[in-house]
Amino acid sequence: MRRSFFKGAIATLLLLGGLAGCATPQYQTSVRLIPPEDATGRACVADCEARKTACQSDCAARYKVCAKELAPQVEARYADALKQYEIELKRYAMELRRYEMQLQLDWLHRHPFYHPWWWDPWPGPYYPLPYPEPSMPTREGVRAQLEKTHCQTDCGCLPAYDACFVGCGGQRISETVCVKNCPPAR
Repeated sequence: MRRSFFKGAIATLLLLGGLAGCATPQYQTSVRLIPPEDATGRACVADCEARKTACQSDCAARYKVCAKELAPQVEARYADALKQYEIELKRYAMELRRYEMQLQLDWLHRHPFYHPWWWDPWPGPYYPLPYPEPSMPTREGVRAQLEKTHCQTDCGCLPAYDACFVGCGGQRISETVCVKNCPPAR
C-alpha cells in the first residue's frame, strides 16, 4: 500500500513540475499617438490637451472635496474595524489554545502499540496551524478604503482626449506586445 502511495506522490510531483513550465503568456497593450502634420490640426490638439488638463484638475479637486466629506465617516468606520479586530483576535487566541492542546496531546498517537508495526516513518499526525493572525486596522487604511468606494478617481478625461485627438486628424495606434512567457517566434 505504501509503494502505491509513493508512486502516486511521485507522479503528482512530476505532473506539477511539468505544468509549471507551461505558463501562459502575458501581454501588454501600449498606445501610440501620432499628431497631425498640418498647423490647424496641431492647434486643435493643443486645445484638446488644454481641455484634458482642465478635466484632470477638476477631477482632482472633486476627489479632494469628496475625501474631506468622508472625514466624519472615517472615525465611525475605524471604531467598527477595531471592534471587528477585537473579535477576530479573540477567535485567533481560542484557535491558538486549541492548537497548543492538540500538540500537547500528540504523545497519545506516539504510543508504540498505536501502530501495528514497531517503526513508523511518518513523524506523527499533522495539526494545521490556526488561520493567520488578524492584522490591526489603521485609520489610513480605513480612509483609503472609503475613498476607493465613495470617491471617483477616473473622470473619463483620457477617452475624451483620445476622441478629440483623433477628431483633429491625429492617429491613435494600439499595439499588444508579449512581455512574459512569450511563445517562440515563427
